[in-house]
Amino acid sequence: MVHKQLIALAAFATLAFAGTAARADDITMADESFMSSRTRAEVRAEVLKARADGVTFASEIDLAPTMTPKKGSAVSREQVRAEVGDAARKVVMQWYPA
Repeated sequence: MVHKQLIALAAFATLAFAGTAARADDITMADESFMSSRTRAEVRAEVLKARADGVTFASEIDLAPTMTPKKGSAVSREQVRAEVGDAARKVVMQWYPA
């Protein structure tokens, strides 16, 4: 019985591995035949000109004004450490009662 289970497990592992290996290079997302007509310097100059004209790109937007400010904690570090220590002792006492 164990022998049959090992053979079945080996067959399943082989098929699973073969299935993932067949799709190993499907991750390509870029069109490899694309060739840019502009140089890096031209693109960079265009971006710098747009920034000088006041254009903001999505990755450069400051979201701080739309976010609510974080409130400071009313509990000190020592209080938190004491609470954690108490909680840990309670858990230990549940498993190893005195």
